Amino acid sequence: MANDLWRTPPEVFQYFNKDYNFICDVAASNENHLCTNYLTEKDNGLTSAWNYSVYASEYVWCNPPYSQPLPWVKKIIYESKTNGIGTVLLLNHDMTTKWASLLLSINCHIIVITGSRISFLNEFGVPTNGNSKGQVVFIIPPYVDTNRKPTTEYVNLSIIMADKNEKESL
Repeated sequence: MANDLWRTPPEVFQYFNKDYNFICDVAASNENHLCTNYLTEKDNGLTSAWNYSVYASEYVWCNPPYSQPLPWVKKIIYESKTNGIGTVLLLNHDMTTKWASLLLSINCHIIVITGSRISFLNEFGVPTNGNSKGQVVFIIPPYVDTNRKPTTEYVNLSIIMADKNEKESL
């Protein structure tokens, strides 16, 4: 799918990176990676070890191909439970899917992005207009507890997009 290659706007990434200080972008390309350490399609983040973590309890960024998020969700839960790697995961807001059911069964934090849809960037770094769904962010902590339910909050996209500018003006 064409939108599998859409890039995360830097403001969205920075909004979360300021709190989680990502050690790796696990679903990236040479052209669109957002971290110094990153895994490309060739590296195959679904089968390779996410061994960028020097210490447990660090976080990676994941904006996976939206055509097949279920394998990514399974890998993220595995890495959390087994290796203590947390993930901030950006996906379409669709709670009717198998991947959403998995995430709704663990102790993660859900941020529903409201107010507008993210204008992802195309291969030239230009915002796209073809985003037909809203987005949601799942924050899966290191060593996730599978016996507790998630928490949810709502954040307007304008706050996420303005956050970088507010910090620069301080």
